[in-house]
Amino acid sequence: MELNPNHPVTQQTHDNWHKYVAIMLHKYGDMRITMADVLAMPDDLAVTVQELEDGVHLCLVSMAEAEELARIHGGRPI
Repeated sequence: MELNPNHPVTQQTHDNWHKYVAIMLHKYGDMRITMADVLAMPDDLAVTVQELEDGVHLCLVSMAEAEELARIHGGRPI
């Protein structure tokens, strides 16, 4: 679910998420994700993407923080 679908960074990320994953794998090596990993993830987490002067920042934050960031940066009302 995208909280800020009309934001330019969200629009760029939407169709290019696989490129971000490829860059992370190139930088950090192969990864294995198991069902245990999926089940261990808290339900209230969200990925944020910010385009800053030093590059694209990907962060894992609480859903509450993601919703607040979406409000601040022009996201749809929640």
